[in-house]
Amino acid sequence: MRGFLAGLLVFVGLVLVPFADLGIWTRREILPSEAFTDLATEIVTQDPVQDALAARISDELVARQPRLRLGRFVLEPAVRQALDTSQFEAIFRTAVTSTHDQLERGDDHLSLNLDALLPVVRDLVAQVDAGVASNIPDSAGLPEITFLRKEQVPELWFGVVVTRHASWAFPVLMVLAFAGAVLVAEKRALTLVIAGFGVAFVCLLIVGALRMGRDALSDVVGPELDIRAFDAGYDVVTDSIVTQTLVLGAVGIVAAGVGVALIVTRRSNTRPTTWA
Repeated sequence: MRGFLAGLLVFVGLVLVPFADLGIWTRREILPSEAFTDLATEIVTQDPVQDALAARISDELVARQPRLRLGRFVLEPAVRQALDTSQFEAIFRTAVTSTHDQLERGDDHLSLNLDALLPVVRDLVAQVDAGVASNIPDSAGLPEITFLRKEQVPELWFGVVVTRHASWAFPVLMVLAFAGAVLVAEKRALTLVIAGFGVAFVCLLIVGALRMGRDALSDVVGPELDIRAFDAGYDVVTDSIVTQTLVLGAVGIVAAGVGVALIVTRRSNTRPTTWA
């Protein structure tokens, strides 16, 4: 029974590894507003993301002011240039803080309000064509840009809700399961080896799934330009998860190494039966 219980606890611990990994990452990168803003700011510095955002902002402005259609060849490059300014970073960080509030409230969509960017765009356009610039409103001209809806990726909303309320529980339960397995087992060192290598293997599976999951998720984002932007943002997000997952896997390997060392030490200290 002790062997069965130890094996069961190891299995439970391994099942909890992905949830614990996600819970730790959520508490580090999603729940704190500052960390969430830093991550989003890193995403928006990617060239494909800025290209897509410039096109989206230009679309919204032309829709609001049709006279801008003829001047779009000036407008869109100016918007793209504005996205590289320090003013945009400050505006974006404020907007993302609001987006974080939407995520915490569980709103059915995530959006950005970049209306404060319009004066910057207008000044840049004016350097090329004052006539086009005169058609750009100073404010209240840019509606909120919705970039993700709940019906597109309901799993994201579910995951955020679950991890928000139980992100601390999964890592604790995982550690308790592995600790209980080692304590209950008759061959504790061997159990430690199995658990450690098991954690490392599960972490490798998680990394592989994250790398392969980009193509599957990109099917929901729309046209080719948005897909390139999504891929760039996905890589930024998953890089932080992958790094953490690899660290967790390394901890598993260290634990397995400790178990191997204990087994070797015990065998070397055991007196051969021929000495009797």
